[in-house]
Amino acid sequence: MTKKRSPIRVETIQAVAAEYAGQPIDRERADAYLAYLEPICEMFSGLRKLPIKDIEPGVIFRPVVRDDP
Repeated sequence: MTKKRSPIRVETIQAVAAEYAGQPIDRERADAYLAYLEPICEMFSGLRKLPIKDIEPGVIFRPVVRDDP
């Protein structure tokens, strides 16, 4: 059921920067961001393929209540 991820497009980066961040960027800057974002997304795709659905997290944060002032 794994579907191939569509690559990020420069136009998508420009639209997100303008619409969500309120900071329009030119195509050159969006191209530079693309060079960093695409490999990160590929790494996420690789992590999703790992067989770890039934494994409990190794580190679990549990806050400790202290009585000291």
